[in-house]
Amino acid sequence: MKIKNFCTAISFLTILSFCIGCSFFATTFAPEKKAEISTTELAISAKTKFWETLHGGKYEEIPKVSSLLKAAYLENSKDPELAAYIGFLHIWRLSERSRLKQIPPEITDDAVLSRKYFGEAVSLDPSDARYLGFHGILMMTEGTIHDDQYLIRKGYYQGLEAINQWPQFNLFTVGYVLGGNPKGSKRFEEAVEMMWRNVEVCADKAVDRNDPNFESLLPLRSGEKRSLYLRACWNSQIAPYNFQGFFLNFGDLLVKQGNSVAALHAYSIAKQHSDFSNWPYKEVLLRRIEQMEENKERFLKDDPKQGEFNIMLRAPFSCMACHQEA
Repeated sequence: MKIKNFCTAISFLTILSFCIGCSFFATTFAPEKKAEISTTELAISAKTKFWETLHGGKYEEIPKVSSLLKAAYLENSKDPELAAYIGFLHIWRLSERSRLKQIPPEITDDAVLSRKYFGEAVSLDPSDARYLGFHGILMMTEGTIHDDQYLIRKGYYQGLEAINQWPQFNLFTVGYVLGGNPKGSKRFEEAVEMMWRNVEVCADKAVDRNDPNFESLLPLRSGEKRSLYLRACWNSQIAPYNFQGFFLNFGDLLVKQGNSVAALHAYSIAKQHSDFSNWPYKEVLLRRIEQMEENKERFLKDDPKQGEFNIMLRAPFSCMACHQEA
């Protein structure tokens, strides 16, 4: 009887080892999913519609455009651009949820879907540090929603790696999300520091925290000084009001921190941009300057009912302050 049981155990372990071995080799040597940019009429039309919707600030059209992009993605799931565009629509819908009259609890599903599609984009095109940064902040966002510390920490460290790859872009991307943390917390202070560092890597010089000279950034408007990486420091076709939006957010974080002097410098430099008068959110910034003292208390809350009187991250123009055309 003992011999029979021993033989049965050996047989079970042999089968189990075989199955584990099969699983290991099957997954290890699975064909790699390689990037392939779509050139079909559907894909081109979907991508065009994405930019029209984003630059037009047409928040209400997100579901329709998302459906179009997903149809193109199902046609070719190897296109990193399609994956990233879908991911961006989901994070846009979540970020500007204060536009909605009623915010449904399932709005949080957009974080899950956005992370999934940015994950696909990272896998297909790991050379694009923007995808890596967005995927990192989505992990932090999803982790916060589900109280998953592992996911929050994994996203945070991926965000730091994205900053190493493209600091001019990802210091803002990561710092923007960290700015939603409570005033005085380690992560909030880190968010403010990331904005300072972002200015410094763009200006290629140290900035006096007590008397900041943001004017040193203005020469970056000239084409000869705008390298591949420095394009993230100025306005572009992708983000027509990137400069103004950056300093609107920076000013908001400084107000939340209680640093009115530096906040005024940040808000004021946005006004010096030659295209300030055409910016759709110029009146918001002017009200920020007028109401800095009141906003010190407002910005401590996370209340969608406050509308524009949340920090930019929580406001109904969270994405549009940089991306919406005049």
